Amino acid sequence: MTPELSKNIKGLISKKPSNWLKDAEFYELNKDWLDKSALIAVKILSALRIQSLSQKDLAERIDVSPQYINKVLKGKENLSLSTICKIEKSLSISLIAVPSFQISQVIEGSFEYFPYIISRNNSQLFASEKSEYDSNSNFSNLEECIVA
Repeated sequence: MTPELSKNIKGLISKKPSNWLKDAEFYELNKDWLDKSALIAVKILSALRIQSLSQKDLAERIDVSPQYINKVLKGKENLSLSTICKIEKSLSISLIAVPSFQISQVIEGSFEYFPYIISRNNSQLFASEKSEYDSNSNFSNLEECIVA
């Protein structure tokens, strides 16, 4: 190796120790939200380009520092729902979606069945009666009265 090449290589070596192991461990522990954060960052960057806005413009719109927006756009910020909503509103985009509840989402067998029929009599006493379940049922026979 020539002295010039050796000098060039030494110039490229950092004087500070690397934190790659610490960074890798952090990513492994937080990869779920970091991956989502990166996808959100890409969507925000795309909206900024389409709307010809700068990071500083976005920071002013949602009342945060430009440095914070920079962290968001690097995908390394664990965003709150409040911040996400502010960004969505200021850019007129949707970053996350929560599906609405649908009856079809109820998992069959996820409810326990009450083994008695309870009849109501003028807001007075509720009396339990045995249901028509067979004796092999997993339910215990509760012979209780329930007061309204």
